[in-house]
Amino acid sequence: MPDVNIVFNNKLPNCPGKSAVGLLVDFPPNSSTPPHTHAGASVSVVVLKGTVLNKMNDGPTYVIPTGGTFFEAPGCHHVTSDNFSTTEPAQILATMVVDTKIVEEGGVAALVVIDPEYVEAMKAQGSGK
Repeated sequence: MPDVNIVFNNKLPNCPGKSAVGLLVDFPPNSSTPPHTHAGASVSVVVLKGTVLNKMNDGPTYVIPTGGTFFEAPGCHHVTSDNFSTTEPAQILATMVVDTKIVEEGGVAALVVIDPEYVEAMKAQGSGK
């Protein structure tokens, strides 16, 4: 599973109630994020290192190399977000415009909302069901 850290969090004075939040996501080789959404945020992403495999909503799966970018509209379902390499790490910077209250109250956990079905499947797997 990737390591996710907030690297900046700035209230936007020209957009009351909104903040720009930067998440630095470090993918070890052959890792991926669970399917997720981003709490109604608009998300712009740049690949800083490595290559990632990406699929959003019902769109195609595509490969994004270092320097490549993509955008997630509010409500977007991020189905696949994988490090494409089995031997090298990858890193992305996700910049979100999100309700300030969400990040203040919930931090990273509130910004990356993992699909409930995935969470339940992992719980069942862990309990041997």
